[in-house]
Amino acid sequence: MRRNGLAFLGCASLAVALASGGCSTTTACAVNSAGVAVCDTFAGAYPYDYAYVDPVAVGYGGYYPYSVDSYYDPYGTTIVYALPAVPVPVADPTTGGNAPELLDKAHRAANAINAGVRAALDPIKELIKTPPTENSADTVVYGPGDLGGGRYQFTMNRLSGSEQRFGWTLEARPGGADGSFTRVAGGLIRVGNTERRGRGAIGVDCDALSAADPSVTCRGTVLTGFTHTDAGDKILNVRLRAYTPDASVVMPLDASVFAWRQGDVANHVRLVTQANLAATATPAPETVAIKLTWLKDVGVRADGAATGGDIPPGEVETLSSCVGPNLENVTTCPAGLTEDAPNADAMAIDPPAGMPEMPEAPGAMPDGSGN
Repeated sequence: MRRNGLAFLGCASLAVALASGGCSTTTACAVNSAGVAVCDTFAGAYPYDYAYVDPVAVGYGGYYPYSVDSYYDPYGTTIVYALPAVPVPVADPTTGGNAPELLDKAHRAANAINAGVRAALDPIKELIKTPPTENSADTVVYGPGDLGGGRYQFTMNRLSGSEQRFGWTLEARPGGADGSFTRVAGGLIRVGNTERRGRGAIGVDCDALSAADPSVTCRGTVLTGFTHTDAGDKILNVRLRAYTPDASVVMPLDASVFAWRQGDVANHVRLVTQANLAATATPAPETVAIKLTWLKDVGVRADGAATGGDIPPGEVETLSSCVGPNLENVTTCPAGLTEDAPNADAMAIDPPAGMPEMPEAPGAMPDGSGN
């Protein structure tokens, strides 16, 4: 069976499953109005948030639970995932954009992380458009299904019903190949009072993912601890290990990233990128740590600390930039956008000023069983 570009194996439909006895019906599953086969026991814990509509960038949706937000661009260039014929996320171009350099680099650094997260969530998004091929009170399995160059399988586990704790794994192997699957992503969540909100972790192993699916360009690992409040705030603690969205475009990077989104009114983020600064003498990339704040209807401020590249050893180049709400140049920073100088160390534990208590970033990719 092929649906939305994804070829499915196993129980092709719930009706066939029931007739063949290949799947149990311990938990009720039905395709909802969003085209997602939701199983009621697990409805609040799906890692891909099919129901979310971003109040700032309407239509973006879907990836909000784990995406790193930078600033809202009224010109519409905030959504810059490049989508070739096969919907595989790739790195942004290294030049272009209508924002000042420091803001633009922060925006691209956020998108680079989001591309890796999307590389894992895109297969899940497609797999859950068809009823699960295995179904019990505490486990549902979607797939296997083919997407890009890989064959994927998505499993959700209910770890504790009373505590609303769930784990999940995404596994993959090369398309057309037999043999065992390899875990390429995993996560945990303790659901709060709102579906797909709470506390947990997600990990994406891009090396394993790209080995199973050659259409995937990211490499390295993204490990994220998250908290999503019922009020809509999102707090992320991200560790990048030799990570790049595309090694042909961006050098691999070890870095600590922190993001705090206050609903639809503000973003505060600490990012790190390896990119050439325009004012330096050669194209050699500098390592730039950036603290950025976006306030709705006020503007954006970014403060940077750059090392390496054309900057002499032991020295740090500092820079900052402010714009108004429409990214227009301003002579002074708008009220409320105060300096937040970043630590130049890429791995520094250096969250944005005022950030609430951070969730803990996982030390390794969650395995879906509570570990």
